[in-house]
Amino acid sequence: MGFQHCDGRPVGLRPLLNIPYDRDLLDELNVERYELTKTGRIAFSHPDGTHDDRFWAAALAVYSITEKRMNKPIADETATSSD
Repeated sequence: MGFQHCDGRPVGLRPLLNIPYDRDLLDELNVERYELTKTGRIAFSHPDGTHDDRFWAAALAVYSITEKRMNKPIADETATSSD
């Protein structure tokens, strides 16, 4: 099962995310940990001596893009036709 929005829609990352070869970024993406808490929330962490600022920057960028795409209006209601 992949990532999902809070309403259950799947998050498709493959066409949206091209990760450059940046050793530090890839390291951060690969060491991030998560666990499900007793209350049902997801808790993120990273090992001592590592950072996760690039991980969160990438995660927020993907979230922003997917939310904009998912909430895109079907038609621009302010547009007028020239009949």
